[in-house]
Amino acid sequence: MGYNRATSDTGSRHTKTLINQAKSKYLWYMGGIATYVVPQGIQTILLPWLVAVKLQESADRLGIVQMMTQLPGLFLILLGGLMADRLDARKILTGLHAAAAIPAAVVALFLHTGELTYSLLIVYALSMGVINAFVLPARDGILNRIAGEQLQRTVTVAMGLTFGAQLFGFTAARAADSYGAIPLLLLQSFILLSGVIAAWRLGPMPPRPVEDLAGPKLAQLTRGISVVWNSNIMRPAMLMLTCMSFFYGGTFMVLNPLIVRDIYGGTAIEISLLYSVFVFGTVTSTVLLVMAGGIRRQGRALLLAIIGGGLSLSIGLLEPPFWGFLTSIFLWGMGGGVAMSMSRTIMQENAPDDMRARVLAVFTLSNTGGMPIGALALGYFTEFFGILSALAFVILGVWISSALLWRFSNLSRIGS
Repeated sequence: MGYNRATSDTGSRHTKTLINQAKSKYLWYMGGIATYVVPQGIQTILLPWLVAVKLQESADRLGIVQMMTQLPGLFLILLGGLMADRLDARKILTGLHAAAAIPAAVVALFLHTGELTYSLLIVYALSMGVINAFVLPARDGILNRIAGEQLQRTVTVAMGLTFGAQLFGFTAARAADSYGAIPLLLLQSFILLSGVIAAWRLGPMPPRPVEDLAGPKLAQLTRGISVVWNSNIMRPAMLMLTCMSFFYGGTFMVLNPLIVRDIYGGTAIEISLLYSVFVFGTVTSTVLLVMAGGIRRQGRALLLAIIGGGLSLSIGLLEPPFWGFLTSIFLWGMGGGVAMSMSRTIMQENAPDDMRARVLAVFTLSNTGGMPIGALALGYFTEFFGILSALAFVILGVWISSALLWRFSNLSRIGS
């Protein structure tokens, strides 16, 4: 009897220990997200402000800089996924958080000496794009281990935290007009350095056993694309994400700051407010998703969210007062929260365990791959045809893409 009780107590303590370890990893994982995304929020406002306001560059040159933040992902994200499947994700995240602190500090130094140039901002954008291409697959690849049986909930919470942290970064970036960019760039570096601690406290994250270790290097690199493309569930989600990335990504990076500058005569404060409202809409929808316990028909929710986003943006064609345009951006952000949560859940649920990071790298490639092309295209489109014509082109593009995938794929039936 005493032996059974002792055994039971030992088992109970072991279970509590495992639960506490799981909670600790969950919290450090979310902390790592925050310490990476807050600086990204600062960068989202500060980089176009430096280009469009500080250096007074044209729309097409702003589009080029914004393209450079995403361009490395087109070429390196699959390699990032392969490395995340092969190496300890904790070591990857620890090293890259430290490396990510360097570019902003360098820009701050050149600003201090009065030698900021357009070329330097190109280098800065490329550097952050390279680092991002390896951080995202490593972080996404271990989410499934952190989530346990609460996958959609954890995905939604991570998305909400991501955009909430961006909102904090946007708010901090409003100080650019008052205090200049140097304090913000140094804050960006400091927060990224603090992420080294969060990444290390995750504990070892060794790779899962893989079956294609001895295969050709190129085949290993592109295996994730093959898996996604041959899946009737993941393929249409990937195609929809790519279209959304091109149209909505370009709008987010190029059209929004130009609309604020040219139509409403705004500066860093108004640009920050615009992005903050978008993120507040995203956080609102993710909170509602968590409260509702998720959505069963994920594919249909993805399509409706993207279609609704185009409807929200169409308010901007009427050139409403600034508060009216902010309202349209808030609604657009709500749709974005639903779309991102549903698409990420679809990929996480259907990715093979031994290829999760590579499949999530394809997700990231789909989600961001169209952005550099969209940013460049919309920059030139705006330069030749005007901002409102570019906005109409975006709305029409997402509606046509959504209609085609609704009609010719099973995306609307996923999760039903």
